[in-house]
Parts: sequence; structure tokens; C-alpha cells
Amino acid sequence: MIIDDGNFLKTGLSQISTTNILISQLKSPLELFTYNIKRYKVPVTLVLFYTEEDISLEIKKNIRISDGLKVIKVGDSYFNFIFLPFTDIENSYSFVKDIEYDILNNIEYSFYLDELEHEIDRCYNFINSFLFKILERKKDTSISY
Repeated sequence: MIIDDGNFLKTGLSQISTTNILISQLKSPLELFTYNIKRYKVPVTLVLFYTEEDISLEIKKNIRISDGLKVIKVGDSYFNFIFLPFTDIENSYSFVKDIEYDILNNIEYSFYLDELEHEIDRCYNFINSFLFKILERKKDTSISY
């Protein structure tokens, strides 16, 4: 289901427009990392941290030299995409927990991670699935009892 209320995740844009912006910014890193998956047969996990403040400097202190960070600001939202080569999804959880402990203890955030496939022909659907998961988690945390 596409959310089209014009303010998807506080971006000031619709979900479709937000996804299009993210895809245009992520095209080069996605092509590079999927090429490495095909060529060298290494796992790459993509982690997305969604925040409403810039945490990129803190993330840079916690990533390895081989990792990739792409921060995209849309409206009032920051989408921090971290590419973790040589890391399967199970080992990515320790990275996420380190980031949560070191950086995000006083910041409202949501995250989602998934292992990249060797081909991202359906890039729109792949990125949109990340956004759906973030939106679901954000809605789950906003429910008060």
C-alpha cells in the first residue's frame, strides 16, 4: 500500500516521491555493491537508520574502511544507508546494536536491514520495502497503551 498523504515519514513529500529521490541517490552505490556480490561472491548487508536528526558523523566513527555510508536528507528526515560488505545479516545485528548503544540512546530512530541480492533490477521495490518496514516500526512504537 502506497502512502500518498504528502508527508511520508516527515519528508514533506509523498511516498512515491520520497522513494524516487532515494533511488536516484542510491543508484551508484547499489550498482557498485551488487557488482561486488556478483564478481567476488561476498555477502553485503544494507542497513537503513531513519532519524530526524543528522547522525552521520557518529556513524562514520563506527564503520569499517570497507563499509559504505550514504546519507540522504529529505525534508525533516535523514535516511542513513550503510552498506556492510563481507557481512551477512546475522553478523550485521552486532553492528546495529553497537550503533544503538553508542549513538542512538537518546535519539528517536527506526532501522531495517536486509542482505543485498546480486541483482537489483527491481530497485524501486527493494528500497520501497525498506520504507514500509520503517513506517511499520514507527507506527508500532507510536501506539500508546
